This record gives sequence, C-alpha cells and structure tokens, in this order.
Amino acid sequence: MELTSYFSDRQRLTLKSLWIPAIIMVILGITITIIRGEDMYSRPGTYTVAFLLVNLQWSFVYGWEHIYNKDYKKAIIIMAGFFLLNMAFDAFLNKAYRFLPAFIDVTLLSTIWSALQVAGVCYISGKRNFWQIGLVAGLIICYTTDVPSNPLSYIRMWPFNLSSISAEFILPFLVYGWIYLAENYFNEKGYNDIITSKIQVTSGQEYRFLYPLVAVSCWVIIFQFSGFLKVITSTGYSWSEHSGFQTHTTLTRVVDFVMEVSIFYITAALTRNIVISRMNTIANNNGWLYLLHFIPVLNIIAWIIVAKAPSQHNSKSENSVFYLAERNTAIKYFIIGLGVLSTIWSLWGVYQLSARFGASTVTGILFLILFVKLVNYFFLDKGKNAVILLVVLTTIATLVQFIVSIRTGRSEFALLMASVLSYFFLIEIFYPELEQADTSEVAI
Repeated sequence: MELTSYFSDRQRLTLKSLWIPAIIMVILGITITIIRGEDMYSRPGTYTVAFLLVNLQWSFVYGWEHIYNKDYKKAIIIMAGFFLLNMAFDAFLNKAYRFLPAFIDVTLLSTIWSALQVAGVCYISGKRNFWQIGLVAGLIICYTTDVPSNPLSYIRMWPFNLSSISAEFILPFLVYGWIYLAENYFNEKGYNDIITSKIQVTSGQEYRFLYPLVAVSCWVIIFQFSGFLKVITSTGYSWSEHSGFQTHTTLTRVVDFVMEVSIFYITAALTRNIVISRMNTIANNNGWLYLLHFIPVLNIIAWIIVAKAPSQHNSKSENSVFYLAERNTAIKYFIIGLGVLSTIWSLWGVYQLSARFGASTVTGILFLILFVKLVNYFFLDKGKNAVILLVVLTTIATLVQFIVSIRTGRSEFALLMASVLSYFFLIEIFYPELEQADTSEVAI
C-alpha cells in the first residue's frame, strides 16, 4: 500500500517507544562522565571503560528496533556485530594509519565506516535498498552528530551538562528518524512527493517529531560547517573545538564540503516543507510564527504552538487553496524596513572604517556590495530574483567581512550559513508557490 504520510504504522510504533533508549542513553552518558576522570582519549591498543560504554550506547540504539519488536535474534546480531566490529576497526586504524596513502586519512575512513554501519544494520533488518539507505542516512547521522558515529580512536566529550544530556537524549530519535525517512524515500512509491510537498496534510504528532529532527539537524550542520570553515581558514592546525572532521587532506576536505552543503540543503528544505505543511493543515499563515521556526530557542515556542493547534484541513486541496490565498503584508514591510536600516548602518560602519584606516580595495568592494543590497531591498516585493540576489549579496558581504576580520570564530561563520538559510524564509514570505507535484495533484 502506498504511503500517504511520512511514516508507516510499524515505524510510528517504534518512534513512539524511543523515549526508553533515550533515557538509557542519558544514564550511560552520565556514567561515562563519572568514570572517565580526566582521560578523554582511548590510547592506541587499549580500550578504556568510557570507550566501551560509548560503543555500547550506539550498539543499543541500533538494536532497539528489534528489541522493541521482540526480534531478539536480530537485536543480538546487530548489537554484538556493531560492538565488536567497532573495536576491530579501531584496532585497525591504530595500526594502519601510518601506512595510508597521502590522499586518504582516518577521518575519511571513519566517515565511510559510519555509512557502512547503517547499511549493515539495514541489511540485517531486511530492508530493501539497504545500500542506498545506509549511504544517505549513515552520512547524515555521521555529520549531524558532530563526530563520526563510532568511538574510533578518541572520545570527544565535555563536562556533562544540559547540552550533553540533550544530545544523548535526542540521539535515538535522530538515528531512527533519518533511517526511516531514507527507507521510505528509496522503497515507497511517490514518497518524494510527500517530503517535497508544502501542502501535505501533517498531523500534530508527525510535526511534533519531524520538526525537531530536521531543525536540530539543520542547525547542527550549520555549526559543523562553520567549524569546517574555521579549520580551513586557520593558519595553524585547529583541533576538535572547531570541527570533528578536521583534516589536512584535500580529498577529505572536498568530501566534507560537498556532504555538509548537501545535508544543509536537505535539512533546510525539509524544515520549510514540514513547517509550511503543518501551518497549512492548521489554517495558520502567520508570517511571524513562521519566522520563529528559524530562530534557535524561540523556535521552541513556535513548535509548541503549532504542534498543539487543532487540524483544520483534511486534504491537499484544502491546504493548497489556503496556501495560495492572500496573506498579511505587514511582515514584508517590516523585513524591508529593517533590512534598509541595518544596511545603512553597515554602510556607515564601512565608511567609518575607511575614514579611520584609509580606503582599500576590500572596503571599496564591501561598500559596493552593501549599496547594491540597499537598493535591492526596495525591489524585494517586485520579483523572485530580488530575493535570490539579496541572499547572495548578504552571504558575500558577510564572507568579505569575516575574511578581513582577524578574529573570526565558529559563531561568526555560523552567521554566514544562517544568511543562506534565510532564503527558505524569505521566499515563502514574498513569493509562496506550490511545487510541481503539488500543482499537478491539485489540478487532478
């Protein structure tokens, strides 16, 4: 039977039970912190208790689906296989890294290993197209957990705090969320139309799970990519406070760049589609509420409001009519006004900088970009290309400012990626339009 929602009944039952492994993950995480003392790294040829417990955490998460379904044979095979193979792979890396060719490093191997693990889990679980599922879900899980998804040659941990507890708790939801989305994408006919739709009838329960999944993944990859940019722009070697994927190898850097940009686009697009679909379902086109979904911390308020709101529409046709209806234009004028004022302020700042230190090619380029950006704001509601140009100009201007900045950190680079993310907000505010699949379905 063709799926008409994001998850099958079988998958929904497993997702509802994930609070159990989530709590166990937190308990194990606290245990690791207590026993590890000051030893944060597993030494070559040895396995610390903390290393083994981290390995056990991941093994338990991947085996949970079969534990819940009482298929204990598959659960044991997955957990034991995952645990033992990770130990073997760690031992292999400790011996082989000296003999790797110059264009391959441990980071690249561990990233590939992460995808292979998920493919192996899917194969044992009997999923069709397990290679494709493993490649897509495995790489997304790898990059959005900020470190390769196995404890390999080191365990990167900080003192256990609310952030650490949250990370441990959401891990099972992240793992199964992406595996199930990838499974349905490759195995279910017409599933692409569901995840790319802006008028999909989305229940509060689906939204309650999916929005945190894609939004958290999106912001994690923003900071991950920001760390990556910090590493490649640093004159010295930057360690894991900037990125779990640091490397000097060109091939690995190219792979990391392509993967992180791709995952950013996937998660950003899914965030927009899921939020818009849910807001259409509850008959709410409030642009301010939509804006809150893209602001960290404040998006929790939007999540609660939208999740609790009762559904008003039961079909894509109803959602499409509501989506294309005329909207309140106040937020458009607010964005234009705020953009004009902030750009004038930035122009004044560049002028002051030139007056104090003298004009240069860089300040001249920056001034020109900001001036074009200022003019572009007045055409923002005149055509779709104006929105695209605004995002491009903002990104370039931000990048130029960071290049000339002596102390550019990870948070500043995150602002650069947030500028790109703004496209998914602005285009919906100024030029909402249906996807082709939605248009054809409504026409029928």
